[in-house]
Amino acid sequence: MARFIFLLLLLIAIAFGVHIYLSETKPRAESPREINREQLKIILPADSGKATTGSAAPAAIDVKAEALAVRKMAEAFSGGACVDFSVKPADAARAQTAFADMKGGDKVASRSVEEFTRYGVSMPASKDRKTAETLVASLKKAGLKDVLILSDNSLSLGVFSNEETANRGYADVVKKAGAAVKGAVVVPRNPQAKETIFTLREPDTNMIARLTIMQREYVDSTVKAVTCPVASIPASASQSATVTSAKN
Repeated sequence: MARFIFLLLLLIAIAFGVHIYLSETKPRAESPREINREQLKIILPADSGKATTGSAAPAAIDVKAEALAVRKMAEAFSGGACVDFSVKPADAARAQTAFADMKGGDKVASRSVEEFTRYGVSMPASKDRKTAETLVASLKKAGLKDVLILSDNSLSLGVFSNEETANRGYADVVKKAGAAVKGAVVVPRNPQAKETIFTLREPDTNMIARLTIMQREYVDSTVKAVTCPVASIPASASQSATVTSAKN
């Protein structure tokens, strides 16, 4: 029995040796040549999706050019205590997640900026409805047509699409009614979110490099160096030129 087991193991060893010999004598496939680092291109994640949709080929970015862009941005922002990164309201949630991944903690703050799509010429509220109605009758007699009593007994003397036309409307009201419209003011109305701004306090070179890449992922995003007071981050204190995303 021992002799049988010995012969069996010997046959297995011989078969294994033959297999190794045959494998070593087969011609090996040519190894891929080393990639020239000088010609290496990278494609950003934001652009890679275009290739799958059948649209134009994604733009390739030279590594050296990318490094130079990061260096220039870092140098441009070196004099600012903070950097503002602004995006459209629709991109705010995605950007919030990206900044959370940076783990900047209390060095990152955000705020929303609104713009007004309507401006109105208004008068303060009267003490009661009857007084407001008497004033309306007086103003219409003076030639004012767009006069309305609002729920709080204040008066609307017209609504305009922008501040410039509202100022012209105000001047026309004063010209026609004179002292009767004393106290009338131009009031902004219908606020709409314009952009969301993320402010980074004293960002390091690594964070600025990430902002450089992030900017290409958000349409119409901007990066701006700003000055931060010790107590709080200001709403707006621009120190250098704004860098605007070229992505469409």
